[in-house]
Amino acid sequence: MTTELKRVGEKEFITRKTALDNLYSKIQSPSISASEKETLMNQFVKGKEELQQFNQIFASNESAKIWSRIHSYTEDFCKENNYQLILGSENKTNVLYADEKLTVTKELLTYINKRYEGLK
Repeated sequence: MTTELKRVGEKEFITRKTALDNLYSKIQSPSISASEKETLMNQFVKGKEELQQFNQIFASNESAKIWSRIHSYTEDFCKENNYQLILGSENKTNVLYADEKLTVTKELLTYINKRYEGLK
């Protein structure tokens, strides 16, 4: 899944990079005037910034899509196989799936608040 989604981004990246490379070649040409060179250089800088932004946004969006699918598939897998908890080792979370019956968040918050207030 990751490889497939990366392939889409790589095509767009290569297209944008090729355009930048062509622009850079024009800038290096001795036959253009100083004003043309300045205009092309401004376009090159803008294009390079846009390429960097594209990379960051694409990576972030695709990562979110991948993790969303992983969580969805993991939930289905757990339900089909009667698992209550799956631990992961990637992303920002260590728990990929937890059955609602295992949730103790309310009890934990009550405990934390009582400890904070000095009641326990």
